[in-house]
Amino acid sequence: MNRQTKSRLIFIILTFAITILVGQGTFQINGRVTDQETGDPLVGVNVLLKGTFIGAATNGNGEFIITNLNPKIYTLVFSMIGYTKMTFSISVDKNYPHLDIKLQQDVLSSPQVIVTASRKAQDIMESQLSVAVIGMRNIREKSAVSLAKVLPYEAGINTVKGQLNIRGASGYTMGAGERSLILLDGVPLLGSAAGNISWSVIPTSEIEQIEIIKSGGSALYGSSALGGVLNIITRNAPAKPETKIRIKTGKYSQPKYEQWQWRDKPGTYHTTEVTHAQPFGNHSGWLRLQRSKDGGATQLGWDESWNITGKWKWNYKSQYTASLYGNYYTDKSGLVNQWKNPADPFEAPVGDAKDYGVGSKLNINGFFNYIYSPNMVVKVKSALYDVHWKNHGRTNQNYSNEQKWFGETQINTNLFHSLNITAGSVLQHGSIDAEIFGNHTSLSAALYFLAQQRVLPQLTLSAGGRFESYHVDDDLLDQTFAPQVALNWRPQEWLAFRTSVSRGFRVPTIAEMFSKARMGIFEVDRNPDLEPEYSLSRELGVTVMIPGGKWISHIGIDGAIFHTDFENLIEPCANDTGAIQFQNVTNARIAGAEIGIKSGLLNNHLMVTSAYTWLDPVEVNEIGDVTDTLSYRFRHTWVNSATAYFFGFSAGLEYRYSSRIDNVELFEENPETGSDMRVPIHVWNAGFGYQRKGWELLFRVENILQYYYTELERNMGSERTFSVDFVKNF
Repeated sequence: MNRQTKSRLIFIILTFAITILVGQGTFQINGRVTDQETGDPLVGVNVLLKGTFIGAATNGNGEFIITNLNPKIYTLVFSMIGYTKMTFSISVDKNYPHLDIKLQQDVLSSPQVIVTASRKAQDIMESQLSVAVIGMRNIREKSAVSLAKVLPYEAGINTVKGQLNIRGASGYTMGAGERSLILLDGVPLLGSAAGNISWSVIPTSEIEQIEIIKSGGSALYGSSALGGVLNIITRNAPAKPETKIRIKTGKYSQPKYEQWQWRDKPGTYHTTEVTHAQPFGNHSGWLRLQRSKDGGATQLGWDESWNITGKWKWNYKSQYTASLYGNYYTDKSGLVNQWKNPADPFEAPVGDAKDYGVGSKLNINGFFNYIYSPNMVVKVKSALYDVHWKNHGRTNQNYSNEQKWFGETQINTNLFHSLNITAGSVLQHGSIDAEIFGNHTSLSAALYFLAQQRVLPQLTLSAGGRFESYHVDDDLLDQTFAPQVALNWRPQEWLAFRTSVSRGFRVPTIAEMFSKARMGIFEVDRNPDLEPEYSLSRELGVTVMIPGGKWISHIGIDGAIFHTDFENLIEPCANDTGAIQFQNVTNARIAGAEIGIKSGLLNNHLMVTSAYTWLDPVEVNEIGDVTDTLSYRFRHTWVNSATAYFFGFSAGLEYRYSSRIDNVELFEENPETGSDMRVPIHVWNAGFGYQRKGWELLFRVENILQYYYTELERNMGSERTFSVDFVKNF
């Protein structure tokens, strides 16, 4: 190639790049979005130019404007939680078109736009991975202060004493290590040592939606995402000032067996929170203060806490946005370990009744988005965690001081309107000074990418991976690459198939490697020789969204079969001396299937959901033969709900079933009575509410039949509870 040809080629490439990246016009699109039935303006509707990163959100009058456009035909996508997504094509020229858009309420009340599966906004029907989405209404109808009350009613999701399980990946690890990564607005929400989370720090009243990726997420999100990802997306402040007061009060039933009653009157719990949201020009923010006091169902189940949370968002024209999220949580609570004995399951062991712990957690997240061009956006995220706790127990005087810093840079670009590339780098550093763990540091660095190509009009292929290295105390613990390949085929607007294969990994946490303590009657011993664990996940799924008529409005069906092989799985086991120790248990396999259905009936006045999950969680030897059952997994779960809506009133009924846990690990069998009784879980809940002009009242009863069960041996499940929840918006 001669010099002249090279010069021409360079000129063509530069011209093409400049046209794509910096070319901006002088035209605009503006309009107004309203509710199709009421005609009221809709605030906060997302308006996006399809195939680009250019967009806007509607203001307090439902109006929007998108500027600096070149003359051409654009397709706009209008989306908002609780409404059906709408697309609209328009030719932009000198006439500056004004649009009048009317959105229809979504009868399934389930958000259809997700961001977690591919780190960019996409229709849930086009996701290559299994995704569950929980909207604001689902959280509110359960009167939830903690997400641990909401998550078990989704297909494939369970909690064991508060520890998240997605398709049985985690079991129960004493809070020392999660295989399901929890994100807050896309930023990991985990401590630096144990890797566990306190659900109380999450502001449930300020959540916009929750996205749960049920397939392994290590290819995009790293170590702790081996078993899936849960992303909690907080809301932005509305375009108009708003003050909200919430008061929730309730009580526990007395145990129905007189010999179990350990106090003279039922325990009570109370939560009060005040939230104020305020716009300032193009910018806005909200601040929330919460006070909770819970007497607990058990003698050591009490808790007192303060929580202050805020979020501020800056909008600079249509090119720059930034936000800052902060949360400070402090609490004092009883140190729950196990019951006194089977005859007194709600009382603390002798001598432990006054044991308690105090702690504080500070979390600050920062975000900056820069739309470099219609085809490229740059995102920068950072986070700081500062966690302190100290136990004051008869045999437990442990303390911990942890700090963690997180930083991420991500670039997302569209090429040729059919290829989307997401790439980024991540750096995390943590340090801990704790009696139970010792003094340690951790450092991880990662590079990731994901390419999505629409190979046919109905077929999308994605391929990506993550390279990550992890150090503990300056020693390299693991360095690995996790790839992922996935397909989505959408032959009809209402029908989509998906399949994926992904490699996962998880490095042991500092808690798993270095914990050494005595907790009640059992001892935990360190294992610094722990090795990383790996997985290979395969999945095949289908989503059907059938439009209906007056009596059956819509039907949504989602099903999947999945299979994951684990290598060097880390589980808590008894060692040769009888102490609990985290060990690499040879290999394991979790296979399963799930199916869920959602439907609106009687002209949308009745919402019905049902979901069933089957798991086969087993340990296997080197040739694949089954040697044992993995502990703390439910083979069968079935969740159901029905909610009716008439003239501002709502009435709902829920039922949750989980089969008897086959295997447990932490406590040895009693030589006199044998193993602790384990039974299936049958829980019925009911709620009745009323909403009118900013007022909301909700009565709720949980565990109506006062059914007794254990998820973790020697820890009784919650008693029946009654609550009244009052909300007023000003």
